[in-house]
Amino acid sequence: MSATLTRSEFEERVGDALDKALSQTVIVTKHGRPKNVVLSYDEYQRLIARDRRVVRLEDWTEAEIVALESMRMEPGLEHLDAESEA
Repeated sequence: MSATLTRSEFEERVGDALDKALSQTVIVTKHGRPKNVVLSYDEYQRLIARDRRVVRLEDWTEAEIVALESMRMEPGLEHLDAESEA
């Protein structure tokens, strides 16, 4: 769920917008088009934790490949192992 404010509304009620961003994303528009997004720090941390880096397997050492192949998810998250096997 998100809330949408015009830039003028955001500038007039920045405190309210920041409070609202603690529970939902706030989209700020300019001339009717989305220009900025305000979100809580916790949501930001959640999103960057999902950020993935692309690497070429050819650049890895044999030891790194063996270590990767032996890794498993923490208990309760085993269903995510399928992502590394895809």
